[in-house]
Amino acid sequence: MIPINFSLKNPLLVNLSLIIILIMGILSWQSLPQEVFPVVDLDMVSIKTKFDGASPVEVERQVTLTIEEEFEDSQDIDFISSISREGASSIVIKLKPGADVDNFMRDTRTLLDRVNDLPDAAEEPELKRIRTRFPVITLTLFGDLSKAQLYEYSDKARRLIQQIEGVASIGMAGDQDWEIWVEVDPHKLSALNISLERINAALKNNLIDQPGGSIRSSEGDIRLRGKGVNPEPKNIGKIVIRTNDNGGKLYLGDIADIKRRFEEPKTYARFNGKPSVNLTVTKTADASTIDISEKIKILSDSLNEQLPANINVGYHTDMSVYVKTRLNVVKSSGLIGLILVLLSLYLLLNFNVALITAFGIPVSFLFAVILLFTFDFTINMVSLFAFLIVLGMIVDDAIIVTENIFRHIEDGMPPLKAASLGAKEVFWPVVVSTLTTIAAFLPIFSIGGVLGEFIKVIPVVVCCALLGSLIEAFVVLPSHAVQFLKFEKKKPLLNWKNVLEKYESLLSWSVLNRYFIATLSICILFLSIVYANTRLPFQLFGEVEIGQFFVNVETPNTYGLEDSLELAESLEEKINNIINEEELLSLITNVGIVMIDFNRSKSGSNVIQFVIDLEKPVPTSFIERWVTPFVSLEFDETGTRKRSADIIIDEIRNEFSMTTGVNKVSILKPNAGPAGDDIEIGIVGTDLEFLQDKAIEISDYMKRMLGVNDVVHDQEPGKLEYKYKLNERGKRLGLTQNELADAVRSGYLGNEVAYVTWNEKRLPVRVIYPEFMREQSTSLKELPIVLTSGKKVYLDDVAEINIDQGLNQIRRRDAQRMAKITADVDSSVTTPGEVIKQIDKIFGDDSKTKSYSLLFLGEKKRAEDSFKDISKALIIALVVIFFMLTALFKSLIDPFVVMFAIPFGFIGVVVGHALFDYNIQFLSMVGTLALSGIIVNDSLIMVDFIKKLRDEGHDKITAVINAGKVRARPIILTSVTTFLGVSPLIFFATGQTAFLSPMAVSLGFGLIFATILILITLPCFYLIADDMRDRITK
Repeated sequence: MIPINFSLKNPLLVNLSLIIILIMGILSWQSLPQEVFPVVDLDMVSIKTKFDGASPVEVERQVTLTIEEEFEDSQDIDFISSISREGASSIVIKLKPGADVDNFMRDTRTLLDRVNDLPDAAEEPELKRIRTRFPVITLTLFGDLSKAQLYEYSDKARRLIQQIEGVASIGMAGDQDWEIWVEVDPHKLSALNISLERINAALKNNLIDQPGGSIRSSEGDIRLRGKGVNPEPKNIGKIVIRTNDNGGKLYLGDIADIKRRFEEPKTYARFNGKPSVNLTVTKTADASTIDISEKIKILSDSLNEQLPANINVGYHTDMSVYVKTRLNVVKSSGLIGLILVLLSLYLLLNFNVALITAFGIPVSFLFAVILLFTFDFTINMVSLFAFLIVLGMIVDDAIIVTENIFRHIEDGMPPLKAASLGAKEVFWPVVVSTLTTIAAFLPIFSIGGVLGEFIKVIPVVVCCALLGSLIEAFVVLPSHAVQFLKFEKKKPLLNWKNVLEKYESLLSWSVLNRYFIATLSICILFLSIVYANTRLPFQLFGEVEIGQFFVNVETPNTYGLEDSLELAESLEEKINNIINEEELLSLITNVGIVMIDFNRSKSGSNVIQFVIDLEKPVPTSFIERWVTPFVSLEFDETGTRKRSADIIIDEIRNEFSMTTGVNKVSILKPNAGPAGDDIEIGIVGTDLEFLQDKAIEISDYMKRMLGVNDVVHDQEPGKLEYKYKLNERGKRLGLTQNELADAVRSGYLGNEVAYVTWNEKRLPVRVIYPEFMREQSTSLKELPIVLTSGKKVYLDDVAEINIDQGLNQIRRRDAQRMAKITADVDSSVTTPGEVIKQIDKIFGDDSKTKSYSLLFLGEKKRAEDSFKDISKALIIALVVIFFMLTALFKSLIDPFVVMFAIPFGFIGVVVGHALFDYNIQFLSMVGTLALSGIIVNDSLIMVDFIKKLRDEGHDKITAVINAGKVRARPIILTSVTTFLGVSPLIFFATGQTAFLSPMAVSLGFGLIFATILILITLPCFYLIADDMRDRITK
């Protein structure tokens, strides 16, 4: 045993190496970037194209379909989905696993460059790879002041933020850019026989600076520059449009109103009931979320001191809060775990045993941190969660080794010999048990999709920490055991002699009645599985109350942005009436855009979103008032909110649903996993009318289901549309449909004819009709069209004009139309999986015979489906574990005994979840994996000791009982210390940390039942297996 011999012979070198590890670990921790979640590059590509003023149907036909057709023959594509909305096309391409995304991006750029039949008015398609990037914090400027002042101060704040080291980008919302508007009345133009094209040409020809080359003179090279008109409105008004023979000039200012103004708003932002501009900050890959957030807060305080009193600066959506909370949970859990390990081992054995055992926790943690830094991982909420998982496992190796050494010292053996023999006795069992635990976590690597990329750091942290624990147990610990472990006559709190004597009597009875005990255990396991299948449905992630939720509102499709803003202001008043000042921390209002998550949004003039942050709740119990602050290391002021978020949400939902102008209302609450709606159903087919009817039918059915809320489908009618088509008279006059469209589009949407520079900003010059014309529907019929002959006609004379109602948006999936239904689920009543199963049962069979098919979509569904990938990997992991156990035991039956113990830990998992009213969740499964590692660890060492005693000549009954007596104490110690380590998360977790409770419940309660199993039932199974072996050999 080279590591053990090295440790005992070189204590000074071991301690120096330990100091190096501690220093490197601390430096690595300080160097690791801190962020909310890891940045994941997905195998997904988005193509977005703006086509201002176009209806969803026009966008689909002229843009979306044109681009989609270019990918018909691609072999790397899994599916293509698209949404055509008013003025915008959005296409998402999901690639097959293993596809070369970078190469696909290059090929796609070539394909897009090759597309030459997009409308002239459409902008160039924007190609991006989709990344899960999370912002750090949002700085908000708000107050009662003019738009110009608000935007000026916001721009100043943006420039200051750009100077902060580590800031990658700043997204501004609620602001408007300057433009120069040239408003022309088409009636005045027609009276003067001036076409709109002539105005456009005059602006282009006079505003743009033109280079003229250079002159090589005796003075040297002299550049030649043609200067355009100074871009001030009064100077632009002096551009000559026409002259006559008498020298008379018609200036642009004579027939147009020229002014510098803000562009037409696409969104509005409000903060605490006042107009605002939001600056959302993202960081570079190597920057710290906490550091960037702190600098933004300092900047906020500084701006509040510098800026006038009528403007305020605040911040919201501070993601560093989540990182700090999770860091505090790891720190507190580690500290509490360390204290409880020390206390329990001190009371059950002695202080020196406790000290050298607990020392393994920081050593293993820092060793894992060094490897994380080496492999370019980050400190984020997922990696911190992994540290919490491994907290209950890393001390087990040290306890087993220390207890075995101490057992020999108690028997009178010198410390040096006891350390050598005690460590060597358990070396291979502990090594194999650690490797089997690592093998149990490796299948997590096989989970695909976004979730798989997010959680791949979990097995990395677990493996690194367990390797650190193994090194500490056999390199550091034996050396320390020689120096510090001595036999003390002090009696521990627990009289182990009496305990072991009672355990020996119970074990003796159990092995003599082993078939009864085994049958009883199997029956209990069977009942647990039945109970879990019928009473504990699977839920991917649970909801957590962190005092924040999103209220999404849809107004009638006929509402413009100003109408929605007016409604939003009245809804703000309702919110303030429902939530009093002691409960409301901040209220953010977005009009014209709804953020689904940090990477997805929905825009439109009829959408409103309220982001509501609540104050912390008032502590309602002794635990919340005094214990929870110590668990979370948060000792700031207590909360002032007396009602739960769910009560407030229900009141808002009821109030909004009865408000005139609110068509739909849905509420999103943060949870512990992928964002988005709980349920997303796609109905795919070719008959659009049939899809609309089917979407309404399924939506109505879901609204009647218990526990299903906020059911919304996307087949609502869109805005009213004036459709104009060239008639026969227009054709005879030589007009074309394109000329009509240009006349309408240029005047009502505006035509950007040139760009000029003003105050170091690039401003578009927009030619547009006056506001009074753009706000009157009758003006379209009376729109004058100037013919090439100089004559004028009205649009109503040369075109058929009809009123129709189009779609609000058009979805497509793999070249077919798709309707979409979304809903949220009350997890206390049902789960998304159960709802989907019911929908598939009722409507899925029909879809096989009729002209539609059902697709169950969404990030949550994809995450749930990704677990299907884990089944094959689990089988491989079990084979690897079996192979390692076979190599250790040199037997085929004994490994089955150890592995047969794993499912019985599930009994405690079920009992714990039933007691705390939790559904089985992803975190429960991760806790069960950690539990399995501990079960294998203890079971393996128990069986190994039985085999050693039998090799020494003991009969099987005596060997089992003696091995049980020897292994009972370390098994009890590992169970007690692990349970105490996770107990704060089981009993005292609140707020953000509450979502970790299912993991802790699985590990803690599973371990209680697993301890009984290993001490009583495992010896019975071993003897039954031995009985079977005897029968086979006879």
